[in-house]
Amino acid sequence: MNFVGIGPQELIVILVVALIFVGPQRLPKLAADLARMIREVRQYTGGIAAEFNEAIKDFEKDTEPERTQWKEIGQGLGDASKAADDVARGVEADVKDAAKAAEPTTNGAAPQSPQNGTAPEPAARTEDRP
Repeated sequence: MNFVGIGPQELIVILVVALIFVGPQRLPKLAADLARMIREVRQYTGGIAAEFNEAIKDFEKDTEPERTQWKEIGQGLGDASKAADDVARGVEADVKDAAKAAEPTTNGAAPQSPQNGTAPEPAARTEDRP
C-alpha cells in the first residue's frame, strides 16, 4: 500500500502528529476538509485532462486532410525508393555480367600473371640475340 509515495508506517506517523497538534475534536473535520480538497483537485485535473483530450481530437480532425496527404507522399516516396533500388540492382547485375563477358579467356588471349604477384617475364625477342 503506497499513498502518494508514502508507506503505511509514514502514514501512521503523520496521523499521530496530526492528532497531537490538531487534537481529537478537530481531527475529523480536518480529515473531511482534506478529503474534499483531494476530491476537488481530482475533479479539476480530470477537467483539464478532458479539455486537453478534446483539443487533441479537434486538432487531429482539423489536420486529417494534411496527414492523409503526407501519408500519400510518404508512400509515393517509399515506392520511388524501392523502384530506384530495383533499378540499381539491375544495373549492378548488368555491370557484373558485362565485366564477366569482357574478361580475357585462358586460351592464349592474354598472358596470366604468376601467382606470386610479380609481372610476367617478357619473351626473348629474336632480334636481340647475337
